[in-house]
Amino acid sequence: MSPTPDRWEAERLLRRLPLWHAPAPEAMWTAIRAELDAPRAPAGVPLIRRTVPSWLAAAVLLLAVVGGSLAGALRSLRAPSHWAAQALAGSPAVDGAALAQTGNLAAGEWLVTDSVSRARLTAGRIGTVEVGPNSRVRLDRRFTEHRLTLEQGSLHAVISAPPRLFVVETPSARATDLGCAYVLDVDSTGSSRLRVTMGWVELKGGGFVSLVPAGLMAEVEIGGRPGTPYPPAFPPAARDALHRLDDGTATQADLQEVFDALNVPPRAVTLRKTAGITLWHLLQRVGPVPRAWVYSRLAQLSPPPDGVTREGILALDRPMLERWRADLNPMWSEEAQGWWTRLGRRLWELVIR
Repeated sequence: MSPTPDRWEAERLLRRLPLWHAPAPEAMWTAIRAELDAPRAPAGVPLIRRTVPSWLAAAVLLLAVVGGSLAGALRSLRAPSHWAAQALAGSPAVDGAALAQTGNLAAGEWLVTDSVSRARLTAGRIGTVEVGPNSRVRLDRRFTEHRLTLEQGSLHAVISAPPRLFVVETPSARATDLGCAYVLDVDSTGSSRLRVTMGWVELKGGGFVSLVPAGLMAEVEIGGRPGTPYPPAFPPAARDALHRLDDGTATQADLQEVFDALNVPPRAVTLRKTAGITLWHLLQRVGPVPRAWVYSRLAQLSPPPDGVTREGILALDRPMLERWRADLNPMWSEEAQGWWTRLGRRLWELVIR
């Protein structure tokens, strides 16, 4: 390495020392050379050397990746202010104008169909909604939440997105998508009927919630609470009995009517567990005495898993109820998912709420 100008100057000054001066120790020369060879910072800027811990660098990198992924997801799933709209039959109208003239539905606008009209709405990047005849639908928008108000009529939603991105308000309830496909009808009185064909939906109204998985349906009247989910093939007499059980006006004969309707062959495991979901809801909606009868019937259809006791269920122990729910239908329950999936869903729900 060739000497630097600073080193030349230092050596020139040292040669001018008086001859009688004692020679400098070798250690001093070593220190001087090290100082002169060290990298220099710009004038007025101190040179600071610090080593970043590997764990801190990894944490910063992880935070950047997670933050970037979340920001990208929020941006891609953000609810648009306009939904593309297409007439499938007849002449749907948007706030009085023909749908063909607008081609889309803006936030706050109403889409109205007559007795022969149908229309398809594109819910951003998460799915589609087909609006049936004699329907009145309004588009609402809340950042990531894709929201519709169904005042009357029917819609068929097919959604592929994280939970709670798609919400439909009706006069009697709120249907929150948890990754699914379903049909929602609202009659002239404002009562709602939900039929789930894939995934599951949270139906909420009057401070109560029904969790409706694929293959079942539920109803809710104005001012009432969401009814117990039941199979579409339920006989009318069993449906009436189930409504009275939900209202708290049922008799033992009504409960027996529901039991008879839920009677399925012993080898039909899937049907038995589907029937069990109806009974699982009933456990929490009837009094102590009929609750014991419901427990016995549910245990016959699907024995309680390990850790679930009769005493705990009759006391409505929430962890035991959830454990039995997971056993009845793993696809319906978050307990069948890995802990990382459940954690991710919880974080996502906190972000979008």
